[in-house]
This record gives sequence, structure tokens and C-alpha cells, in this order.
Amino acid sequence: MKNETKNAFIFAIILTFLTLLLVSFPILNYLSVSLRLNQVNQEVQLRSYAKEIEATIQGIMPLQKTFLFPRSIIFKSALLDANNHIVFSLIEEPIPSFSDEFVKNNTSLFYKYPLASNALHVKFLVVQKEISHSQVIFDILIIIGVVLVGMLLFSYLLLKLLLKPYIETSTRMNLFFTDVMHELKTPLGIMQLNIEGLVKKYKDKRLSRTLAALSTLSTLYDDLEYLIKNKTITYTTEFLNFSMFLEDRIAYFEALSSSKEITIISYIEPEHYCKINRIELQRIIDNNLTNAIKYSPPKTTIEVYLETKENDLCFGVKDQGVGIKEIDKIFERHYRGDIYKGGFGIGLSIVKSICDKYSIVIEVRSEEKKGSEFRYWFKKEVEEKISSEEL
Repeated sequence: MKNETKNAFIFAIILTFLTLLLVSFPILNYLSVSLRLNQVNQEVQLRSYAKEIEATIQGIMPLQKTFLFPRSIIFKSALLDANNHIVFSLIEEPIPSFSDEFVKNNTSLFYKYPLASNALHVKFLVVQKEISHSQVIFDILIIIGVVLVGMLLFSYLLLKLLLKPYIETSTRMNLFFTDVMHELKTPLGIMQLNIEGLVKKYKDKRLSRTLAALSTLSTLYDDLEYLIKNKTITYTTEFLNFSMFLEDRIAYFEALSSSKEITIISYIEPEHYCKINRIELQRIIDNNLTNAIKYSPPKTTIEVYLETKENDLCFGVKDQGVGIKEIDKIFERHYRGDIYKGGFGIGLSIVKSICDKYSIVIEVRSEEKKGSEFRYWFKKEVEEKISSEEL
């Protein structure tokens, strides 16, 4: 459920981003028009203020001895004579040359207004105002914010609505498979224990073959259980005695190999450790042993080894089977080298995903009708860390 919600949110963000790209062109056009209209508005304000000052100047009485020049927080102004020399100025920055009635620099807008004859004997009035686009920028940000938030909410709710049937179906299927796997585990274990007891007592080949089939079924069950749980639980790592663990798994597959009169020869160096999850290491070992037995002719030999090679820890399985035609495809999901051997083709894909997780290097050598060899190289530093911690 959390993954579906997360995916819906990610898709909503992507859709929102694409929508923003789509509306960016009209937004930029609106911004350009708004900036021009804002400048026109500021020009109107400058004209209006200039007329106010002119009216004040024209209101000077002939016998008036003092005149208080109008001041403003927003506008600055200056008086020029007929030769454009400054008579009086409240403008702090240099007054530019005018080729038109309005002149703009990086920070300000200037307006030059011709005055009628007046008591101050000045010819021009220059009014300056700092350029401000804060309102335009604020409006654009509001528009973008509304578009982003609205599109994000709309796309998220739409995707959640569309995904709802899938989520419900997926949840029911997961619960169904979990219940089925739980119900299968107990009878499988009971059958295996009872048949193992019968094999020891009666030494019947038919019982041995039945036990071998149960071992194969148990391996398939473990693969399916791993696939189901892999997305819902976290497999914690532990320090495992690789050597002892491998010996136990070889002993487990003796019934399966005996049913085909296949001999498993093991070369296992003692006291080799690795840091990995027990279930995931079992998947690597079991799938390789199962495949080696499945694709090997009767009365052949399988070699299993665990040793140090080239300063790395190497686990390998070598058989005398049919060989592999397409080595580059064997780790693909549902690929089967021989459709007549059965199975779902998921074992080696699980092995590949686990090896990728732990950076385990896989090496495959195969020759048709002569056999295959799978090698798994574990990093040497993993072993060194284990040794230092044990000391």
C-alpha cells in the first residue's frame, strides 16, 4: 500500500512538472505583457506627479519670498533651466540625457516635463522613480503556485482513484498467496519427514524418488516464498559459517541426487564466513544444486567447492549436464534452458538479484553436452571484516 501511494505521488510530481512546462510559455508571455503594463502604469504616475508639481509652481504668488518645493517618498524631482543645467535637485543619482520624454536605466525611470513660464524661471521638470516589478513578480508566483498545487492535488487524487482497483486486487492476491504459502508449508514438512523415515526403513527406490520430488517442490516453494516476501520484508544480514551451511545444504539434496544416481563431490575449505542473510544464501546454493541435478544425466558427478582463489572467496558448482545454449539469458525471469525439464524459470533470476544486492560476481562457463560451471565470487573484504570482529 505504501509503495502504491509513493508511486502515485511520484507520478503526480512528474505530471505536475510536465504541466508546468506546458504552461510556461503562456506564463512567460503574461509576464512580458505585465512588465510592459507595469512600466506604462509607472509612466502615468510620473506624468501625474509632474503635473502636481507644475500646479504648485504655477501657484507661487508674485510677491511670495519663500517657496517650499514638494517632496515625496516615492518620487524624486529636479528643476532645469533652458540649457538643461540643474537649478534645484532632490535626485541623488546623475540625471541622464534625454532623447525622449522617458529614459530608463538599471534601477530608475526618468520623466522630463516642459514647464510653462513660471516665477522660478525654470524650463524643465525631471521626475525620477525607482523601477519596481515586485507586484508583477508576486502575481506570477501566485499563478505558478496555484497551478502547481492544483495540478499536484488533481493528478495525485486522479492517480489514486485509478490505482484503487489495482491496489485492492494486489492486496487480495498478496493475502491469498501468503495464506496459501503458509498452509502449504506444514503438509510439505510433514510429508518430507515421514518419507525420509520410510526411505531409511525400507530402502525403496520409489520412496527415494518421491522424496526427491518433494525436495524439488520444497525448493520451488522457498523460491516463491522469497519472491512474495522480498517486497514486504527486509532480510537482515548475519555472520554465517559458509562452510558448515554449504555442507548442510548438500546433505539436504542427497535424496534428490540419489534418485538419479548422481554423486555430489564436495571440496569445502573449513571456517569460511560471509555476511549475508541466511535465506538469501540458501537461495543461491539451493538453486544451483537443484539445476545441476535437474540438468545432469543419471550416474554422473557434480562438484561443489568453496575455497579461496585469487584472494577472493569462491563458491562453485560444476556438473556434467547438457550445457547451456544461451548463457546471456539464463538469469532472465521465466527463462528455461530446457522446457521439458519443467520449472518456472525464476530460480536463477532470484540468484542474480541477490548477487547484485551483495555485489557478488557471477561467472558462468558452459559447453553443450559436456556440462556447466557456476562460480560466485564473494568480496575478500567481507571475510576480513568478519575475522577482525571475531578477534
